[in-house]
Amino acid sequence: MLSPDLAAARRLTGRAYTDVAGEPAGATQVERLVERYRWVAGYCDDRIVIEVACGTGQGLGLLRSRAKHVYGCDIDRENLQIVRMTYGHGMSLVQNDAHLLPFRDSSADVVILLETIYFLSSPDAFVREARRVLRPGGHCLISAINKDCPDFNPKHPLYVGHYGARDLAQLLQRHGLAAECFGIIPMDKPTLRQRTFLPIKQIAIRLNLIPETMQARVFLKRIVFGELQRMPRDITPLAETAVPPRRLSPGEPDKVHQVVMCAGQLL
Repeated sequence: MLSPDLAAARRLTGRAYTDVAGEPAGATQVERLVERYRWVAGYCDDRIVIEVACGTGQGLGLLRSRAKHVYGCDIDRENLQIVRMTYGHGMSLVQNDAHLLPFRDSSADVVILLETIYFLSSPDAFVREARRVLRPGGHCLISAINKDCPDFNPKHPLYVGHYGARDLAQLLQRHGLAAECFGIIPMDKPTLRQRTFLPIKQIAIRLNLIPETMQARVFLKRIVFGELQRMPRDITPLAETAVPPRRLSPGEPDKVHQVVMCAGQLL
């Protein structure tokens, strides 16, 4: 099971911890979503693809445009209803827990888990399942907010674990997958707004002042990012503008990128 139950936690917190289609979002939040989906899409050409914890499905359209077949999976029925409203009945959707994938052995080429690994009570159980359903040569693709980046918030109330590039690589390698790491959203050249806000955010994290409700977080986003936009329902039209990720060393912490991503290949 998710620990705590992420579906229940989303309801209690106003679904504040997911990139929900149609909800207010800052430009960096949308950029982060688009760039990580562009990265995973590069592995999906003519492949059987499973996205675990797909949320409200903003990236499923892009994956479907390149894959042979895509399955969108999520524990939250409301999320899958939003996906269905976006894409209709042509999208294959499955309600399930990330620790137990309802797919046959060696039945998929790509298994994706984006910015969800830290909510799982047993990340190793997920990777074991991903390895089980992968065919030889297939990839398990994971992304996470980078624990080694200076603006990381370690006091997120729903995080079970924290991950950097090295942690993701070690997780995949423990299960016999060859790991490559990448980073997006570099913070080594922050904008004036980011430079101004970072010390404030670090103080807020130390004093446990980061708000937990959706309403409070929207207010905070407006302060940090200025005018907000709506999270798109389908990011496919935005994918061509995404910045390619930077390759990282899988054996070293990365202190530059806000998001780290790791591709584990079953050789």
